[in-house]
Amino acid sequence: MKAIRAHGPGDLRYEEIPMPQVGPDDVLVRIRAAGICGTDLEIADGTAVHIRSGRARLPFIPGHEWAGEIVEVGSGVAGFAVGDRVTGECSVGCRTCRYCLKGWYNQCLNLTETGILNRDGGFAQYISFPWYALHHTGDMSFDAAVSVEPTGIALNAVKLTGITPADFVVVMGPGPIGLFAVQLARAYGARKVILAGTNPERLAVGARLGADEVVNVREQDPAEFVGAATGGRMADVVIEAVGRPEAWDQIISVIAPRGRIGMMGLFGGQRCSVDFDPLVIGGLTLYGSVGAPGLWDEVISLLARGAVVSDGIITHHVPLADFAEGIRITRERRDGAIKVILEP
Repeated sequence: MKAIRAHGPGDLRYEEIPMPQVGPDDVLVRIRAAGICGTDLEIADGTAVHIRSGRARLPFIPGHEWAGEIVEVGSGVAGFAVGDRVTGECSVGCRTCRYCLKGWYNQCLNLTETGILNRDGGFAQYISFPWYALHHTGDMSFDAAVSVEPTGIALNAVKLTGITPADFVVVMGPGPIGLFAVQLARAYGARKVILAGTNPERLAVGARLGADEVVNVREQDPAEFVGAATGGRMADVVIEAVGRPEAWDQIISVIAPRGRIGMMGLFGGQRCSVDFDPLVIGGLTLYGSVGAPGLWDEVISLLARGAVVSDGIITHHVPLADFAEGIRITRERRDGAIKVILEP
């Protein structure tokens, strides 16, 4: 089969490799769509944390956002059949360690991550995947199905921060996950959702997807804007989807006392100076949010009934053979690119 494999920093190759083996607990899935994520750019650059640390075994197939249809099932597989449309989780735990037994398999002591850490991903024509980390996607489009993983990332932060109809919510970062977070904050009843960022085109998409107000932080002071938009109350919840050091000062400038902060962005080794006094004095609660443990079926339901959509977020489709072009479009945000989908 054809696949993209990472052999080292800056060395991603489109090549012919053997079909993956299908064990008794595995299904073989024909990939129909795979999304390019910021993590995939880091893999292409060799700056991804698992490559830098040496934990990731090379070569491997990237791609942790994928959807397809089953073409073969192993002898021990339950609940799946040939022809089913499916997607698979990024975090795949051992199911036996203390974290997995508590449902925190994203913190598994023996963790593998699809397309990231010691488990091949979806930038290929086929993937062999364990049935217990697989989910039915029904008759939803492959574009919607490939959006399950990034939507789940956003939902985890929304659930951790406990958004309610009483809350003013600020989402920082109008990238794909931030745009899904806007919709989820609305779906879970936020009183008002404010989207903050620097890209006017993406902020406009956020407004179309349900943000009540948007603020370009290069043009307006976010604290002044949020203060005016909330009648001086400020943000009860901030969802961070930026992954840049300057985000912390902006968060502290807009958060209300007793506010909750959900941090999703990965900083890629960038360090920032943090003044913890506002955290202590304001009685703030800070949540680190990674993965979407136990949330995949909920996400699929939201996407299936249109409570969350990928329209306007998925902007480009590129053949798998042209993955290098897909990477360039994503990196350069060419032609208003937000999310690029590879199609094997």
